[in-house]
Amino acid sequence: MTAPFMKSLVCLLMFVWIQSEPLSAETSAEEPLILLQETFQEPLSRDWFWGLGTWKAENGILRGYESGPRRHGPVKMRRFVLGDGIIDFEFRLEGKARFAGMIFNGSQERGHIVHLVVSRDQIRVLGHAKKGESENLLQKPHQIETDKWYQAQIQFHGPEMTVKVDGQEFTVKADYIAEPKLTFGLGGDSGGPAGEKAGALEFRHLKIRPASAKQTVGIGEIGVVRRLHTGFRFTEGPAADAEGNLYFSDLPTEKVYRVSNDDKLTTFLEESLRTNGLFFHPDGRLFACQSGSQKTQGAPAQIVAYDPSTGKFQVIADKCDGKAFHRVNDLVLDSQGGVYFSDIGGSAKRPGPSGVFYVSAEGTVRQLVKDVSRCNGVLLSPDEKTLYVLPSGQPELLAYPILAPGRIGPGHVLGTLVQKEGQPLAGGDGLTVDVQGNLYLTRPRANCIQVMSPAGETLAVIPFPEGPANCAFGGPERKTLYVTARTSLYAVRMPIAGFQLTNQTGLTDEARSAIRSEIQAVIREGYYPGISILLIHKGKVVMREAHGVVDIKTREPFTVDQLCWLASTGKLFTATLMASLVDEGLLTFDDPISKTFPEFANIRLPDGTKPRQPVRLRHAMSHTSGIPNDNWLKAEKHLEKDSPQLSDYVSPQTAQDFVNGCLKLGLVVEPGTKMMYGQPIDLSACVAEKVTGKTFIELMQERVFKPLGLQQSTIQPTRQELKKLAPLYSSSKPGVFEPDHFGLEVAERQNKRFSTAGGGVYSTLDDIGTLMQLHLQRGKHHGKQLIRAETFQQLYQPQPGTNGRYGLAFQIKDSPINGLSRILSHPGYSGPVAWIDFERDLVGVLLMQSNTVNRTKHHNRIIDTIYRFVPAEPASH
Repeated sequence: MTAPFMKSLVCLLMFVWIQSEPLSAETSAEEPLILLQETFQEPLSRDWFWGLGTWKAENGILRGYESGPRRHGPVKMRRFVLGDGIIDFEFRLEGKARFAGMIFNGSQERGHIVHLVVSRDQIRVLGHAKKGESENLLQKPHQIETDKWYQAQIQFHGPEMTVKVDGQEFTVKADYIAEPKLTFGLGGDSGGPAGEKAGALEFRHLKIRPASAKQTVGIGEIGVVRRLHTGFRFTEGPAADAEGNLYFSDLPTEKVYRVSNDDKLTTFLEESLRTNGLFFHPDGRLFACQSGSQKTQGAPAQIVAYDPSTGKFQVIADKCDGKAFHRVNDLVLDSQGGVYFSDIGGSAKRPGPSGVFYVSAEGTVRQLVKDVSRCNGVLLSPDEKTLYVLPSGQPELLAYPILAPGRIGPGHVLGTLVQKEGQPLAGGDGLTVDVQGNLYLTRPRANCIQVMSPAGETLAVIPFPEGPANCAFGGPERKTLYVTARTSLYAVRMPIAGFQLTNQTGLTDEARSAIRSEIQAVIREGYYPGISILLIHKGKVVMREAHGVVDIKTREPFTVDQLCWLASTGKLFTATLMASLVDEGLLTFDDPISKTFPEFANIRLPDGTKPRQPVRLRHAMSHTSGIPNDNWLKAEKHLEKDSPQLSDYVSPQTAQDFVNGCLKLGLVVEPGTKMMYGQPIDLSACVAEKVTGKTFIELMQERVFKPLGLQQSTIQPTRQELKKLAPLYSSSKPGVFEPDHFGLEVAERQNKRFSTAGGGVYSTLDDIGTLMQLHLQRGKHHGKQLIRAETFQQLYQPQPGTNGRYGLAFQIKDSPINGLSRILSHPGYSGPVAWIDFERDLVGVLLMQSNTVNRTKHHNRIIDTIYRFVPAEPASH
């Protein structure tokens, strides 16, 4: 690997030109577009989520001052995801106020990123390479007066930050400045705890704009916009079939057209009953929103499925709870055969339901979203974990977690829509998604496509001569973005391919029912209070549910987002981290430990002789180092874990302590000859820390959690996270559960000392699934090669001394059920197991927070049931 898994996303206002004609005046490069414009009127939006001191917004001014005992100057925080961009604002110091500024933060775990401070006599920029650290990036003399307004501008471009204050301009540079900024704050020092009498800070005219067109685009090079066909009245609903041919509608004429990959236009339907949104099913059917014909009286608004070969359709849904739809607008299919769709709503003359609906493959219709004005575009993330809703009635993109097909959790604002400066705020229309999860939003009133990351950061803005209504990827490689915009159809070549719903997986309703029944039967046997399961087949989540309870006292249900201690299943995270270091060339799996810790060359066998080969990193990761484990020490030396002789080995404070502990124990067998499962795998963490100069916790965050977006995973759980942690039990008899505090003890130790590589990860079902999918995709994540396949392949090879059943932190076993396949996995003391199966194109995760001797038997029962329904196929790896 030549760089960290993922670079921080960057955003750009990317202007492109129509091939055959210049941009119109309405879309000239000089036209100002904004991402955020604050009016500072009460009440402030809910995005202003936190503050210190007293703040008031009135007449376009945000005013703040300290109140109560002096702890901190006044600060007001706002949620807004930003990579590159330009921030303009004005500020004023009143009374004894000493300075004003603006601070940008990452996640709560990341903390501050960079901070502008403008005081009466100087300008400073403070950088924060990591939480708790601070450095002066800039400190320049500069005089400002009280009771006078000053203009300030901050421009972010990758690792550079340019600051302009009162005509003075400075630029600073630091790699961490390029990190996505999730929140910002306005604040400073207002003069002390005497409140408003001492002084105050005032801010006004806050605007955030996309970055300059001269900078590098975050998603790659965007091609030239071409007008393919024109002369229509109002184009809508683009969708591409399996070959990449595009279909779209002209609403007023009620026709549907087809554009082949060579750009030839033909008519698909002469009379479509005012078809709007379109979406192709993997079986070839074309699902459509018939929004109520104006030509055919009495034609209902309904979801239908066309047979493209005949043009005939079947009605999928025409009402919900007995009420007819008014104007169905957009739709998206999931891998279960269900359809999410929007209805933009009724009117006083023709009332009807408004919102987002779901019709299952069996035909059951339910309403999911009711409280959003004029729901328009709907879309799923590629992993089908998020439902996106783009309203026409508000200037934001909304995101809802999908709990199960047709079931969603509470929504939130993902990102703000770009606007034309000086015009009323407007919503969006249609949207599509690429294989990396980036979203492409049509902005009709801003005459552009806005590209937004899955985190809500604006990556690019692409202008068009006409206001875009909808967009879809097509073409043979799925890299042509087709845009329907008023009277025309446009096309632009994109650097990232669009996502396509592929053939459905082989997991049927019968299969889910059987797996569910087996899980419930295991719970009834009385060894586990609850179990959750995640199955990803052929890149699609096909089962994600939880059963039973998480706490036997409160009877709180086990949920799919439950935080759990993974114990030894966390070795899979360690394997991934070590592979990233090998991929970058920082070490190899064959490196002797003595290469990093020279004293390890002195380790000896019991008779005092030197081993035939040195202890290598691969030996530590495969438990064949020859260093004794806990069981051997107890059986042969009668030493318990709390024995003073084992303090450095069992409870090291540093990596060097653990190395010293291993040297004191010495070898009991030749390295690479016998598997002794246990603590010596922590040598891999020692090597990683010494080679990089960073802690194992920092490395896991930078190289695994962050690039994969594992926001619920940690090695150092906070107090709040520990409160959410699933209780762990020990169970040796059915129905008898004893509290087991091992996971809490590990967390307490890791917050104070060297972190274990063998069992220190706390995570959730989805995060584990994402990690395992990285392995199943041979090192690719959202289409990007994060770690080379050949590096990962080394992890899966059986190691000498393991009887062919263990690789590098991966267990290896074969399944003969429904076709022979190899399972690469790891279970854990606390009950979980996660696995990948290349022959079945399958990722599986089971979380069951109970330590029992029957764990392997129960794992196998559930996995065998799964494998009855998911056949092995010839492998290509």
